[in-house]
Amino acid sequence: MTSGSDIASLREKLAGSDGPRFWRSLDAVADSPEFRDYLAAEFPSAARLAASPERRGFLKLMAASFALGGLTACGGGASRDYEVPYVNQPERIVPGTDLSYASSAVFDGFGNGILVTTRNGRPLKIEGNPEHPWSLGGTDVLAQASVLGLYDPFRSQAVQHLGKPSSWAAFRAELQAQMPAWHAAGGEGIAVLTGPVTSPTVAAQIARMRAAYPASRWFVGGGAGREAIYEGARRAYGRPLETIPDFGRARTIVALDGDFLDLGPGQVGLSGRWSAGRRAAYAEGRLLSLHAAAPTPTLTSAKADHAVAVPEGRLEALAHDLLGVAGGGPAPGGDDPVSRWVRGAAKALIEARGAGIVTAGLTTSPDLHALVHRLNGALGNTGATLRHAAPVVEHGAGTLAELAEAMERGAVKVLIVLGANPVYDAPAALDFAARMERVPLKIHAGLYADETGAHADWHLPTAHPLESWGDVRSLDGTVGLIQPTVAPLYNGRTLQDMLAFLTDGRGSEGGADALGLVKARWRKEGEDAAAFEARFADALRRGFFPDSAGAAEDVALTQEAPPAPPAPAPGGIEVVFRPDPTIWDGTHADLAWLQELPKPLTKIVWENVVALSPRLAERESIAMGDIVRVEADGRAVEGAAWILPGQAAETVTLSLGYGRNVPDHLSNGLGYDAATLRPVATPWRLTGARLTKTGRRRMPATTQNLGTMEGQDIVRVQALGAAPVGDPKDAAAPASFYPPPESQLTGEAAQWGMAIDLDACIGCNACVTACQAENNIPVVGREEVALGRWMGWLRVDRYYAGDLDAPATHFQPVPCMHCEQAPCEVGCPVEATLHDSEGLNLQVYNRCVGTRTCQSYCPYKVRRFNYLDYTGGMTPVQQQQRNPEVTVRARGVMEKCTYCIQRIAAARITSAKDAHAPIPDGAVETACQGACPTRAITFGNVADPGSRVSAARKDPREYALLGHLNTRPRTTYLAGLAPAADPTGREG
Repeated sequence: MTSGSDIASLREKLAGSDGPRFWRSLDAVADSPEFRDYLAAEFPSAARLAASPERRGFLKLMAASFALGGLTACGGGASRDYEVPYVNQPERIVPGTDLSYASSAVFDGFGNGILVTTRNGRPLKIEGNPEHPWSLGGTDVLAQASVLGLYDPFRSQAVQHLGKPSSWAAFRAELQAQMPAWHAAGGEGIAVLTGPVTSPTVAAQIARMRAAYPASRWFVGGGAGREAIYEGARRAYGRPLETIPDFGRARTIVALDGDFLDLGPGQVGLSGRWSAGRRAAYAEGRLLSLHAAAPTPTLTSAKADHAVAVPEGRLEALAHDLLGVAGGGPAPGGDDPVSRWVRGAAKALIEARGAGIVTAGLTTSPDLHALVHRLNGALGNTGATLRHAAPVVEHGAGTLAELAEAMERGAVKVLIVLGANPVYDAPAALDFAARMERVPLKIHAGLYADETGAHADWHLPTAHPLESWGDVRSLDGTVGLIQPTVAPLYNGRTLQDMLAFLTDGRGSEGGADALGLVKARWRKEGEDAAAFEARFADALRRGFFPDSAGAAEDVALTQEAPPAPPAPAPGGIEVVFRPDPTIWDGTHADLAWLQELPKPLTKIVWENVVALSPRLAERESIAMGDIVRVEADGRAVEGAAWILPGQAAETVTLSLGYGRNVPDHLSNGLGYDAATLRPVATPWRLTGARLTKTGRRRMPATTQNLGTMEGQDIVRVQALGAAPVGDPKDAAAPASFYPPPESQLTGEAAQWGMAIDLDACIGCNACVTACQAENNIPVVGREEVALGRWMGWLRVDRYYAGDLDAPATHFQPVPCMHCEQAPCEVGCPVEATLHDSEGLNLQVYNRCVGTRTCQSYCPYKVRRFNYLDYTGGMTPVQQQQRNPEVTVRARGVMEKCTYCIQRIAAARITSAKDAHAPIPDGAVETACQGACPTRAITFGNVADPGSRVSAARKDPREYALLGHLNTRPRTTYLAGLAPAADPTGREG
C-alpha cells in the first residue's frame, strides 16, 4: 500500500504524460505488482472461504440485517404465540398490495417529507414525498435506513431501573410519589436535556412543563448543533436567523467550507435546488459555477468547479479578502493556489452582483458566518438570492457546558435526558459522566440503552418515528406530520407523551394520546371541530401543512465588520472534526446498512480513520493503514491513517460517530471516539495537536478498488463551449454476430433504459441504500468486505483527476448496464443470465450453479457472488421485514441489479387492468432513481421517443461506458460539466 516515501513519485507520475487522467486511488496510480495481482484476481478465490468471520461479530451483524425486532411487531405490549385471520378487514388494506403513508423523516430535529411503503401492515421501504415543498421527493441515506432502524434488535425494548428490567407502571409510581415535592419547590433543581427541537408539539409541551416548574431549566445538546450559524447571524444582524439560498436565481456560488451538498438536515432540499439551478443554467448555455475553499474535502468541494484546500484557521482571512475586493479594494497578489482562487472567486462574485451566493458550513466559526453575511450584503445578494427567516429550532435553552457546570455545583437534583446521549456526545473536557453521578435522580429516554442510559437510574424506551404521532419542521419551516405505520414494537413512548406525564403526572398509560397532543397544538382557537378534522386530514394525507414555511424577514447589518484576524501561529497540527457521512454523530451507529455503506470520498466501511494530506504523510513518512496518534491537552486518540487527496497540508480530520462503548451492540468498539479531543469553546477545530506514528498497522476495509475497470473514457467531462464529448448520434453501430431481439424490431414491448447525469450526481449514496432496502441485499461485515465480498448491486465510483494536492473529484454510479450484447450471457454455462423481450439482462437464481463465469466476463464488475449464506436461518416472521417481491438469495448464487424488475412487473399488471394500455412514462421508478435528491437518474422506455430517458439520450453529453467494447449498454451517462477549457473538470 502507498507510503509516505512513495508520494513524491506518484506526484511526478501524475504530472507526466504517462500518468492516468482519471484515477480512483493512490494504489491505482502507483500500479504496483500487488495492485496488479489484486486486479488479476478480480474477486478472492473460493479457497479463501476458510477465513470465515469471527462468530460473535457475525451473529451480531446478522441480527441487525435480519431485523429480529420484527418478531414482536404484530403485538402491542402483550405476547402472542398464535396467528388468527382477519375477522373484519382493516380499512384500506388489500392483502399483497402496497399502501403508502405520508410522514416525515427526522434528522437532528429537522424533518424531510417521506412516503412509507407498507405491505400487510408492515413498513418495508422509504420513498421521497414529491409534494413536500422542501424535500421535493428526494431522500438521504438516513431516511432510507430508518426502516432498518425500526426493526433494529439493538433498540431498547424495556424500561430499566438501575440496569435491571422494570416497567412503565413502576416508573410512573415512583415519579408520582416525587412530583408533589417538585411542584412545591417550583421545579428547583430539575434539568431537562433534549436534542434540537423543531417540533411545535414538543416545544409546546416543554413550555407547559416549564410553566408547571418555573425554576426548572431546559438544555439542548447534540453532536452537530447549529449554534455557530445562529450566532453568526446574531453578530451580523442582531438576532439569530436561518439563511436559505435560492440557487435558481444565482449565477455563481462561493462556499467557504460550505456543506449544502453534504449529509445534514438541509442536504435533500438544498442539493435538489442546486441541481435544478445548475441544469437550468446549462439549458441557457452557461454554468452555475461553484468556487469552494475547505480544509478537508467534502461533497460540496468535490462538486466545485474551482476548489482550493485552505486550513480552517485561514478561512476568515479569505472572507476578509473577498469583502475588501467587493468594496472596491485590490485583489490579493501572489501566484499561489489560494491567491489565484481568491481572485477568481472575487471576479465571479463582482460580475454576478445581486446574483451570487456566499455560504459557509455547519462547522465553521460564528465570525466566519458573520463575515459571509456582510459579504453577501456588500454584493447585493441579501434578499435577492438569499432569504432570511426566523430559526425553526426552538431557542431559550442552555448549553451542554452550562448543564455540566450546574451538575458540578450540585444545582441539579433531577436530570431528565430525552432523546440525547451527552455521555458520548459531550467533549471529554466536560467529564459529563462523572458530573452526572452527582445528580440524585437521573432519567434517560431514548431509542437505545446507550452510554447515557447506562449511567441513568431509569432508562425508558422511546417510540421510533415510524411508530409515532408527531410533527417536525423542515429547514425552511414547513411543518411536516409524523404518523405511525405500525404499532410500537417495544411499547415505547413519544417524547411529547413523556413530557405530558412529567408535567402533570398523568399522560396516557399506553402512549396513545400522542395524536391528541398533536391535534391540540394545531387546532386554532375557536375553530369548528369538523373544519379542523377536515384540515388535519388533508395535512395528514399530504404529510405536511401547506404554506407553513417561515416568512422571509428584512435584515440590516448592525455594525462594521471586525478586523481581519492575525495569521495563525506556526507550530502544531490543525485538527478539524466532522460528522461522519454515513452514521452522522453516532446516533445511527447500530444500523448495519450504514456501517457497510462506503463513505463517499474514502470508501471506508465499518470504522473511521485519521485523514491527512499527501504532503503531511510524505513529511512524516506515514503510509496508508499506519496507526497514528493525535494528541492535544493531555488527551489522545489513535486510528488508522488515510491519505486523502485535496486535504489542506497541515490539517488532520477526525470523524464523529465511532468509538462507542455499548456492550453487545453492533457499534461497540468500532473506530475511535473523536469527542476525546473536541474542545468545548471551538468544538469543530483544535490547534496545536501532535501527530505521531505508533509503529502498528491495520489497513481499513475499503471498497475503493473493488470493481476497477481498465479502459478509456470511464468519466467524461464537457467543458462549456467545447465540442461535445458524448458519443456521436449518427454513428453506425458496430457489427455484431448477434441479431437484436425480435421485440426490438417489431416494437411490441417496452425497452427499458437508464441515463445517469454525472453533473447532477453528488456521491451522497442515497441510491445505494435505497437499492439495498428495495432488493434485500445482505450485509456481510468488515472481514468479508476486506476480502472483496461487498454485496451492493449499485456502487458509486469516486475518481480523481489532476495532482495529489488539489485534484478534481468525480462520482459515477455504476449499476448493471443491461447490455444488449451482454458478455455475461455468452459465458454462463447454464443460461442463468439471459435477455428478455424488454431488454433486461435477467438473473435466474434457481439456475445459477455459482461458476462465476458471468462475473469474469462482465467488464463493468457489477455482479456479486454469495460466498457465504449471508441470509440463512431467517424464520417466516423475520422474512416479513424483507421485500416480498424480491427473492432472498442463497449461498453460491450470483446476483446483480435488475432495474427493479418487480416494479416493472407491478406497472405491467396495472396496465393490464386498463385494457393493456402502454405503461405511461414515469409510472416505473427504480429505487435508486426515486431516492436521488438531485434527480441524477432517469429511467424509462427508450423505445418511446417522448420519454424523459429518450430525451436524456439525445443530449450531446450522452455516452456509453466502455462503449468501444460493443456491449451496447442500456445504462448510459451524461458527462459532467466544467468551465471552459478545463480538461479535468475543475480549476484551482
